[in-house]
Amino acid sequence: MSSLVKVLLSSAAVCLLSVAGIAAAQTPSQTSTPAANSVLGLGEIEARMSAQGITIKEIELRDLVAEVEGHDAAGRKIELLVDRRTGEILSRKHDD
Repeated sequence: MSSLVKVLLSSAAVCLLSVAGIAAAQTPSQTSTPAANSVLGLGEIEARMSAQGITIKEIELRDLVAEVEGHDAAGRKIELLVDRRTGEILSRKHDD
């Protein structure tokens, strides 16, 4: 292999490594930002609601909220809107 070809290949390798380093530096680190899909799943929502005395009839998952239908500890029909990021109950509606 000629000296010119070796120099060109070496230069190309350095350029590729530099581009890879720049791309890695521009990509957000998974440890520094919260994961985009860090939301509660069906099982976790069911466990949290059951722990509060709610008997679940139906759970509908949406992007960042869950709609929960069931009965509370007093046996009343209840509809809840739950934040899937925190588990916080955003709204509570009793049907009498």
